[in-house]
Amino acid sequence: MTAPRFARPRTLDEALALLAADPEGWTPVHGGTDLLVRMRMGMAAPRGLLDLTGIPGFGDIRVEDGQVVIGAGATHAALAADERVRTHAPALARAAGLIGSPAIRNRGTLGGNLANASPAADTVPPLFVVGAEVALRGPDGVRWVPIEDFASGPGRTVRGATDLVVAVRFPAQGREVRSAFERLGTRKALAISKVSVAVAARVEADGTLREVRVALGAVAPTVIRARETEGVLEGAVWGGEVARAACDAVRREARPITDLRAGEAYRREMCGVLLERAVATIVDGSRS
Repeated sequence: MTAPRFARPRTLDEALALLAADPEGWTPVHGGTDLLVRMRMGMAAPRGLLDLTGIPGFGDIRVEDGQVVIGAGATHAALAADERVRTHAPALARAAGLIGSPAIRNRGTLGGNLANASPAADTVPPLFVVGAEVALRGPDGVRWVPIEDFASGPGRTVRGATDLVVAVRFPAQGREVRSAFERLGTRKALAISKVSVAVAARVEADGTLREVRVALGAVAPTVIRARETEGVLEGAVWGGEVARAACDAVRREARPITDLRAGEAYRREMCGVLLERAVATIVDGSRS
């Protein structure tokens, strides 16, 4: 096999110029942790690797104008450890800390997790529940895409051939809005999620849930919002009939398949189990 050509631009403009000149000839990479895996699954070897690690600030995390802004090159390890992420999106910090091994977390990036568009990507359900947007930069400038519109199917996104994923942003809400993430894998680490659930809500003094968002991973062609479940939980106090109704709703909303990793019925049942764990975490505030 002929080795692909290689470029390591020093600026974002340089990277975009290379991509614009030959959109089909370059595969953007940063951590590159999924590239070999996807090639072994049948993806053709890339003609060229566009290495984005030389671009200064590409993985920066900052809070500005009421938004948490995360550069696409931020590693999973950085997300898990960053106090701003832990404060404003604890579900995202937890999800990032569960991905792969330490080696993978120190190389894999948020932008790569998004661009791969796996329905089992662990960072995506937490981004759904915080109302995130994805920044795509191309020849015509930057456009912000709601996270729910970004993936169009397994391995497919709205990113154009001359676009790069450059950042993610979501409202900075401090600890007023709590979030939690739960996943089921074959092992605690080094396993793709069979099911994942993220929940965010504002919890009033009497335990009433407000502004509820629920997202499910690995149970549909893309990550999905569980809007019926949200409706059951909105304005309610967790427990008893509310908990049973919410778990019933989330099992109905899941659209899982049976594959080598898990059966359809099992995945559907586990959606309810993980929802219970996530909401309980939010209500008792035991994890942040």
